[in-house]
Amino acid sequence: MPAPDSDTLSGHYAHTTLLDGMSAKQFFEQGTGYTYDDFILLPGHIDFSAEEVSLETQISRRIKLKTPLVSSPMDTVTEANMAISMALQGGMGIIHYNNSIEEQRNELLKVKRFKNGFITEPLTLSPNHTVRDIDEIKHQFNFSGVPITETGTMGSKLLGIVTNRDIDFVQDRNVSLSVVAAR
Repeated sequence: MPAPDSDTLSGHYAHTTLLDGMSAKQFFEQGTGYTYDDFILLPGHIDFSAEEVSLETQISRRIKLKTPLVSSPMDTVTEANMAISMALQGGMGIIHYNNSIEEQRNELLKVKRFKNGFITEPLTLSPNHTVRDIDEIKHQFNFSGVPITETGTMGSKLLGIVTNRDIDFVQDRNVSLSVVAAR
């Protein structure tokens, strides 16, 4: 069906030519922004292979994404965990601004310090803890090794690590880790 003549239209549409479809090239080159419900994509023939399609997007002068997924900077949507997850999938997370500057900085530092596959905040125990404490950590978090520090906290002197091999054959689960380490 041909588009109606502009003389037959009134109001907002009086100056708009209605089209019954356009090519992707025409659609994207027209410079108009649309939301998801402003258009309908119909199946059709393409004259290129899927390997020729690039989803790469330039986010800023120095940042290019291979996967154009960006999380919303809306209140409470993106903090460190979301930004890290987005980055691991090839996207980008924008830390929301509904924090103090110090809180925003802390979220950003968490993202910057993240190393894929590394535990950045391990659970630690002291020599006074027991094998049973290791069993609880293993059951709850599925860790196979626990760092032992002087005070049982991060930042104190590292004394060693207790792994499954150190405690598998210990019968008395109430024995202290200092006894296990001395064996």
